[in-house]
Parts: sequence; C-alpha cells; structure tokens
Amino acid sequence: MNQNFMNVDLIKKIIRFRDERDWGQFHTIKDLCLGIGIEVSELQEIFLWKTNDEMESIKVSEKDKIENELADIFIFMSYLCHDLNVDIERAVIAKLKINESKYPVDKFKGSNKKYNSK
Repeated sequence: MNQNFMNVDLIKKIIRFRDERDWGQFHTIKDLCLGIGIEVSELQEIFLWKTNDEMESIKVSEKDKIENELADIFIFMSYLCHDLNVDIERAVIAKLKINESKYPVDKFKGSNKKYNSK
C-alpha cells in the first residue's frame, strides 16, 4: 500500500477528470460539502446495524463498496482542497501538532476521553 497520502499526480488526475467534463461549474463549495456528507452517509450505511462480530466479515464481503465510498469522499475532498486552495498535507500536519499539545501521550494513551481546556 502506498503510504504517500497526497499523491500530486493523483490529485491532478482527479481535477483533470472534472475539467474534461466541465463539471467545475456545478461544484460550488456548498454542494461539495453536502456531497462529502452524502458519501460519508453511504459509507456509514454499509456498517449500519451490524454487530462488532459482523465487522470482520463485512470488511471482506463489502470491500468493493467500502473502497468506492472512500474514493468518492477523497475525490470530493480533493475538489474542495483545490477550489479553496488548501494544502491538505500542510493542514493535516498543523492539526496533528495542535492535537499533540491537546492530547499528550502521557495523559491520553489508551483513553478516549475528550480534551477539556478547563
């Protein structure tokens, strides 16, 4: 598996796909945001009402559907990042730094408690 999250050539292919079809005119920021939510819902639907015991078999039996929904989410995110001029790699690294200070390992390892600034 390629660990390079932000493959520049992949992003260029995604944007070129849209541009070749002249779909940018339909991709308002609002609609892209709504589209991401819809695609996330489609991913969630795969797991809806499944027990923890069913998860392993679902991950195998529904792998193609899972991959397609994750790809749709990534594509919409790529459009948004492009249209908003967001360097997602830089943004993720900056957010990780924020989270590192909010959730130091010595206080939060193995804990799912939310950060509390009080």
